[in-house]
Amino acid sequence: MAYTYYPQQTLVLGMATLIRERRLPPNAIGEVRISQYADVEPNTEVLRGAIPGEFILIDALKPLRLKQAEDITPDMLRVQAGEVVDTDTPILTIGSGRRARSVFSPVPAIFARLDGGQVILQVDPMPVSVLALTPGRVTAIKGENAVVIETTGALVQGAWGNGKSAFATLTLEPAGGIETLEGDSLLQEQARTAVVMRGPIRGPNVFAIAAAQSIQALIAPSMSSGLREIALRQTIPVILTEGFGELEMSEIVYNLLRGNMGRTVAVDAVEPSRWTGDRPEIVIPIGSGGGRPPAPVKDQPLAEGALVRIARAPRAGVAGRVVRLVEAPRTVENGLRLVGAEVQISPEQTVFVPLANVELLGRPLDGSAG
Repeated sequence: MAYTYYPQQTLVLGMATLIRERRLPPNAIGEVRISQYADVEPNTEVLRGAIPGEFILIDALKPLRLKQAEDITPDMLRVQAGEVVDTDTPILTIGSGRRARSVFSPVPAIFARLDGGQVILQVDPMPVSVLALTPGRVTAIKGENAVVIETTGALVQGAWGNGKSAFATLTLEPAGGIETLEGDSLLQEQARTAVVMRGPIRGPNVFAIAAAQSIQALIAPSMSSGLREIALRQTIPVILTEGFGELEMSEIVYNLLRGNMGRTVAVDAVEPSRWTGDRPEIVIPIGSGGGRPPAPVKDQPLAEGALVRIARAPRAGVAGRVVRLVEAPRTVENGLRLVGAEVQISPEQTVFVPLANVELLGRPLDGSAG
């Protein structure tokens, strides 16, 4: 082509080396709980911290029996900024033994700083614990609020998530849909599982059924935007693989998930962010058999041989491989003349797709991996 085009990308991979960063929330103060190069399991706590609340000020001069702030010396300080203090944790101490005088917090809090003769604390800290979520190895530690974990396995990125995460066994919804479980007693095959729905979430009763059946995660292609607030209130992760509306699950996504039924999966339903690039995703840990599979192919221009998925109707969700890039504009169904690509979607059928309607899947051009 006369110019280089970079399509949207959604990673759908059967096997890859995956590097994931686990981090504390932006406003949390915490610490790393694991060492570099350590092996981790999904429930391994890798980070621990607290999200501070409101500030309170404590006069340090009176309990220390000092007259001015300049009399407080660095050696009196017993805690560091960001440290959680209980009511029996001395913040400042002068002297020793029976004659020691100390400053304490009246409530559990986080020590923020010493400002002159005043101790500044943040009260009502909310504890935060970050788990590894996937088995793997810690390859890097980033300060006190993030670690990097490497694992191997399958990956499906989604379009939207409700901000929750879980590690559960992957299973298909029962024949007839998840609604058929309504009113039934707890079914062992559905409890504690991540349930894959072939069709959209069509009503709030799906969430009620999931709670009643102790389902750990819902993976669906789509739902009405009117259900978004209800989904955000759920305690379990909800991932949409395609987006909002009445969309069916892409065959390439459904087949990958169906082929891994019974495996334990990490469902990380982060809300998409254009600022951080975070995407909701399903990671299926799979041993690589001793070899190190390739990492996903990212930020590549569209080229012949690329595996793509068609993003819009009339063939939304259909996957195929680019056989030719077309520079001369062609007329499409809506009458517009657009440049695009010829995509082979079956051995017998090749279709023209406008460039804006294709997305890359993170696989190599020759199709030898994933």
